[in-house]
Amino acid sequence: MIYVVELPETGDPSAWFSFDKEDLARKLLALQDDGVERIVYWNEAEAVGAFEGNDPLIAGKAGWRARRALYEQLVALEVLADDC
Repeated sequence: MIYVVELPETGDPSAWFSFDKEDLARKLLALQDDGVERIVYWNEAEAVGAFEGNDPLIAGKAGWRARRALYEQLVALEVLADDC
């Protein structure tokens, strides 16, 4: 599984996933370079690490909304438990 966090200039960040590189390529092509910054986490370990604050791009107070979006995606895919 590949995890993607979108950081739009306006509005809240969002997160989504792709099954593999081919699926990711199809989804990115469909978006047709919409100008939204995206961070790609190539596997579950990278995504969980980013949520835990290991990625400076979404760490700290400034990145809490992006981490929350990633958290919600990880819970939806049952990578993390929603028990906090």
